[in-house]
Amino acid sequence: MEKYVSKNETAKALKKKQGTKRRYKEDYIGYGFISSGPEDAPLPFCLICNSALSNEALVPSKLKRHLETKHPAVKAQPKEYFENIRAQQNKQAKKLTDYLKLPEKGLIASYKVAQLLAKRKKAHTEAESVIAPALAIVVETILGPDAAEKVKKVPLSNDTISRRIEDLSSDLQDQICEHFDAPDDEVSLLWSLQVDESTDVSGKAQLLAFIRFIKDEKCVNEFLFCKDLQTTTKGEDIFNVVNENILLFKLQWKNCVSVCTDGCPSMQGNRKGFVTLVRQENPNVLVVHCMIHREALAFKSLPKDLMSVLDQVITVVNFIKSRPLASRLFSQLCEAMDSDYKCLLYHTNIRWLSRGKVLKRVVQLKAELISFLEAEKKDFGFSIHDEIWWVKVTFLSDLFDKLNSLNLSLQGPSENIITASSKLKSFGEKLSLWQSKISKGVFDCFPTYNECASNKEITPEILYTLTHLQSALQHYFPTVGSNEYGWQTTDHKDPKALLNYKKMAFRSGDKEEIKQIQSELRKPQGA
Repeated sequence: MEKYVSKNETAKALKKKQGTKRRYKEDYIGYGFISSGPEDAPLPFCLICNSALSNEALVPSKLKRHLETKHPAVKAQPKEYFENIRAQQNKQAKKLTDYLKLPEKGLIASYKVAQLLAKRKKAHTEAESVIAPALAIVVETILGPDAAEKVKKVPLSNDTISRRIEDLSSDLQDQICEHFDAPDDEVSLLWSLQVDESTDVSGKAQLLAFIRFIKDEKCVNEFLFCKDLQTTTKGEDIFNVVNENILLFKLQWKNCVSVCTDGCPSMQGNRKGFVTLVRQENPNVLVVHCMIHREALAFKSLPKDLMSVLDQVITVVNFIKSRPLASRLFSQLCEAMDSDYKCLLYHTNIRWLSRGKVLKRVVQLKAELISFLEAEKKDFGFSIHDEIWWVKVTFLSDLFDKLNSLNLSLQGPSENIITASSKLKSFGEKLSLWQSKISKGVFDCFPTYNECASNKEITPEILYTLTHLQSALQHYFPTVGSNEYGWQTTDHKDPKALLNYKKMAFRSGDKEEIKQIQSELRKPQGA
């Protein structure tokens, strides 16, 4: 028992000793010491050797012994001597703090640069290796070296940019969660989802999701998440990842209005597709096949004759672009002929707009191509001097230019199913109008083709192509229009209102087409 009592007394004494902390007194500056560390347990800091002693040494005898043994040369100096040293050190510390302190504008600039890199899908290292040096050069040249020093303080390292992007992502997540935690009304709880799964260049399956909801009486589009699918890409795998993030953002499936997908089997499967699993959570959800994807599918196929012409154009382009020497020689030829362009463009199937751009560039460099291929004496299975062949290429160039314009008009943050349906419906009516005009020998709807001397030679093929495209449009959009989804954009019973609606869908230069639609609207049914 005495043994345990003795241990308890020792522990209490040690605890009492540890709990007693000495305080710094201003008179200690006379020994060359100032206070450092926390206020409740200050440490004596020597101004001469810049070393900190323990709190137990904070007594005059120990401080004096340190001064006399370690610094005998200054032991006779008065108190004012050490006060001057302290003042100089405080001044230097303030300068260093001001130099290293990041102003608020610099912090904002760092976040904006990180956001820009994320939007442009650039490497994080470009901020430190390219953007920061370029900014310093520009600012120093225009505003001087002092301004350049301030710019250099903006943190743009690789790790910093990575943290900034994570902060931005977390902030967006918090904003969405706050919106659905405290909605303004019942409408604010509703949301729609767009999901797409794609394999990137590294072979990883990426699942992307975007969300649209109403905030402050405006439709807001936000990037929801991008996740890797570790194994398979079945409908169940996609649904599990989406459902996990839906719960993370505190969303409820019962408030989901619509889901938009690309229409692949894993999305639209009847048994275990993503959409089927979503309908198990919310049977009333509206499922939409992406209109841009459907538009690309509708206009992907062409009649065999024109498709062979397109393949021949791609063969010619690949012959030049795939050979570095041929590409350099062609560029020199274009420069010698004072061409507006110096090279051709590659065609890529996955890029829907590339066909129109390739054909347009080929037509613009027609003379250069003929001269180059004559010198190469390469047999492509067709004559490069065939005027009818060039007429077909010109028509395809104009046609795909219009298709590209339609595709681009269906894109953008403010685009929705109502406006997209209107544009597709208007384009279908344009196809009918073009058929009517071309059957009468009027080709001004295809400006480049209209300049060809032999444009009437392929009139039947053009009419067949337009009819084919119209059939494909009706196949992929059997009931194009906003009425399919219970919305109405204008009073279609009023011809004047319908005419104004058509005017919005057409470009400002298509006056003759608008007049043609007006005349068609005035015709009685069955005329």
